[in-house]
Amino acid sequence: MKAEKMKKIFLIIAIIGFSFTYSQTNSDFSEEKKIFKFNPWDNINGIKVAPSYFENFEFEISYFISSYPESDPGFGGFFLFVQNIGLGLEYINSGNHNAIGGKLTYELNYSLLSAQIGTDYIISNKDYQYRLMPKIGLSLFSFLNLYFGWNFNLRTESTLQPPKYNLTLSLNLYDMFW
Repeated sequence: MKAEKMKKIFLIIAIIGFSFTYSQTNSDFSEEKKIFKFNPWDNINGIKVAPSYFENFEFEISYFISSYPESDPGFGGFFLFVQNIGLGLEYINSGNHNAIGGKLTYELNYSLLSAQIGTDYIISNKDYQYRLMPKIGLSLFSFLNLYFGWNFNLRTESTLQPPKYNLTLSLNLYDMFW
């Protein structure tokens, strides 16, 4: 009876010890294999050039920081996950207004899909406007994005009223290539 009880205790200790060893080995392995860290402040920067057109012409140039993966995430980069936070300048020709402004954007690219939310403050010689601009679109490895977007003009009494929709072609030039 005592030998059977000792076998059970030994078996329990072996199972607990094995589980701790397995979990430690497994966590070491996962840390080693981790190829992408979800960190929007990685040291990969770049410049974004983005012309837009629907009813008016817009042009943006921004400096951005990115969380571009350090190595290929698999399947030739098809499941690439990239975030960009950008700050830049833009020019807008809306009706009889020529306006310039500052822009802040957050962009998320996953595989072939892309989304962006942005805000800007634009001024012309006659008036000013605040906008909120969500966009959705298609991405080519986060370098080339085609967006359809909405403009929500936050100042309704402003004479500077860019149209409600826009179509944007965005080219992201990462500094890892220059």
